[in-house]
Amino acid sequence: MKNMKLYILSILSVLLLSTILYPKHQAQAVTEEAWDNAVTVYGAALENNPSAKDTTSNLLGSKNSDKTTYVNADDLNKYLNMQSSNDVLKSSIRITKTSKGSGLNLNINQDQGKITKVTEDTYKNALMTAGIKDADVTIASSEDVTGESALAGVYKAFEAQGESVDSSRTQVAQEELSTINQISDENSNQEGFSQSQLNKTIAESKQAVAEKSGNVTVNEITNIVNQKIEDNGLTNIISDNQINMIVNVIDKAQQDGVFSGENAKDFINNSKDYVNDLVKSDDFKNAKKNAEDLGNNIKDKLQDEGFWDKIVNAIKDIFNSLTNLFK
Repeated sequence: MKNMKLYILSILSVLLLSTILYPKHQAQAVTEEAWDNAVTVYGAALENNPSAKDTTSNLLGSKNSDKTTYVNADDLNKYLNMQSSNDVLKSSIRITKTSKGSGLNLNINQDQGKITKVTEDTYKNALMTAGIKDADVTIASSEDVTGESALAGVYKAFEAQGESVDSSRTQVAQEELSTINQISDENSNQEGFSQSQLNKTIAESKQAVAEKSGNVTVNEITNIVNQKIEDNGLTNIISDNQINMIVNVIDKAQQDGVFSGENAKDFINNSKDYVNDLVKSDDFKNAKKNAEDLGNNIKDKLQDEGFWDKIVNAIKDIFNSLTNLFK
């Protein structure tokens, strides 16, 4: 009888964990299968500029076996809700879809042209919001560019492989990117501020919302963002207006289902990996030292214990209830 009780408890525990960790599957815009070949997407301005195209191809490491296409002004409007013209689209990307769980690896090759505005970590943050989780991405340009349009090329690559990307999510990702850029610009001369601190703040805030399965009020999001701002040494640096900008972007992502269902589990795992990589970067290490010099404290690790505490407590409750029942 004792062994039978333990067996039943074990089965119920597995079922409980399955319910918490693997909620009802939601349709994913991007499939999980890896691609056999990479896709290279050039900015439309290179279509009639063979010299710049060849230089960019070398920077990206493109191969003859790659699928090739161009990102144009219509794509920017479709995916990013941005207005532009083809002649200014010069940043290009090469992307390989990898197997599920391999993670997002992104490299910005600036040997020839600099990406002057968007950082690697900021791209990763936005790509996760758009649902791009497992891929190798290289971004490059033959001349200096801001880099804001490169995301459209990533999404165009998935289209070239016959996969659809939810345009509402890509537009949320672009708004997040624009928000990060604006806040970074406004605080560029502010002592104690770095974009790596801001990226970590936003990533951790999104992760905290995902822990709650994307069912969080605006007031709760505001409290989460304020706490993450404090954790990352940005108190009295990020203004109330900038806090509202961050809250609005996260709330829009939540409304689009970015943090619910299967997406919530993905976000928890991907955010943890992303932040752990971020805190190892030289930029973040410098930011941490500067913050400490100013008397501020930055937490190194992504705080996801609350998620697991809920699981453990739920299991304890089930065990206690069943034990009382058998008694």
